[in-house]
Amino acid sequence: MKLKLPGIVLALACCGAGAAKADWEYTRWGMTPQEVVSASKNLAKEGSDLHPDSDGNVTKLVAPYQSGKFAFEAQFGFDAADKLSSVTLVLNDKSADMDMEAGADMNMDMNKGICHELDMSVNAAYGPPPYRGESHLYAIEKWRDQKNKNNVDYHKLFQVGCYVQYSAIRPAGAP
Repeated sequence: MKLKLPGIVLALACCGAGAAKADWEYTRWGMTPQEVVSASKNLAKEGSDLHPDSDGNVTKLVAPYQSGKFAFEAQFGFDAADKLSSVTLVLNDKSADMDMEAGADMNMDMNKGICHELDMSVNAAYGPPPYRGESHLYAIEKWRDQKNKNNVDYHKLFQVGCYVQYSAIRPAGAP
């Protein structure tokens, strides 16, 4: 597959546009669910996953989000105080689960497909990740965007899909 890197970088620039404000797109860290709904021009709707994630955030709202060729579901995570603390962009692409050909070698063809293109876009925007972890089922890359005061994580679940998560960098000692 031939990648058109300038187009991908431009697409990610749209994805990361919110990062330039130390928030995400039309939202600001600390907003209430109603403020997010208003800021989204009523595109954000009630989510169905009300279970806390590993950071204790609960996805209460979801909205469609398009950046270049990438179509996402934006999932808005709220902390225990009901304040916006993360935005997860889950790639909406039925081919995302086809990124890897079946075979004995789990690493065989995992570098193909839309998730790989998204990963390349994030890497083009933020540089090589300071943290990278991978197993035969899961991969993660993490950046601390100090300039924009955001954590940026790229996650890929092999044969399932991928997502990018934005959250505020918390001051040292903050909960």
